[in-house]
Formats: sequence, C-alpha cells, structure tokens
Amino acid sequence: MSKSVIIIDDDEDTVRLFSEFLEEKGINIVGNGFDGVTAVKLYKKLKPDVTLIDINMPNGSGFYAIKKIQEIQPKARIIAVTADTTTATEEKLQKLNVIVVQKPFNIEHVISSINT
Repeated sequence: MSKSVIIIDDDEDTVRLFSEFLEEKGINIVGNGFDGVTAVKLYKKLKPDVTLIDINMPNGSGFYAIKKIQEIQPKARIIAVTADTTTATEEKLQKLNVIVVQKPFNIEHVISSINT
C-alpha cells in the first residue's frame, strides 16, 4: 500500500510539482497547504504517514508546524524540504529527528526518504 503524504510549502509551484511527481510514483497525496498553521490542521485531520514541509514560510514556520505535529504524534514522519543550508537550521532539524532534503531537490531522494 502506498504511503499517504501531505505537502506543505509556501510556493504553490513547488507543492504542485511535488504532488505531480509523487503521484506518478504511486504515492498517495492526501492534502497540501501553504503555511505552518495549515500544516498542523491538515495533520490533525488526515493523519498522513509522512509530512513534507518547507521551513521558511509565513503564518507559522516549518519549525512551528513540526513542533506542533510532534506534540500530536511524537513519532510522526516528517521530511523538511528546504533551501536553508545553515548549520543552525540543520542542527535544529536533527534535534527534532526530522529528515532534511535540500532544495533544489532530487525527486528520487525524496521518494526514498518517504518509503524508508
């Protein structure tokens, strides 16, 4: 059975591209949003297997959403997809036990991250 995934990124083109690529690979996209507050609402409602989330967004950053989602489900599978390559951001994500995929992303890397 394919994994259920929500995609959260403030760039609508990124969300659309992710959705198209992942659906072509048989991954079930159950929802998408464009800010951290929506990410938390979607997670509560849909309980996806994996959440793909950008870090730098308006109306609730990725860090805000990750912390809130982990309060709901401490073992939530979250993959941060970000262009922020600073050491500070990477260290914060590691402490939160979040997988990091750098933009521009390699779709095969994203798919293997979802499926492991």
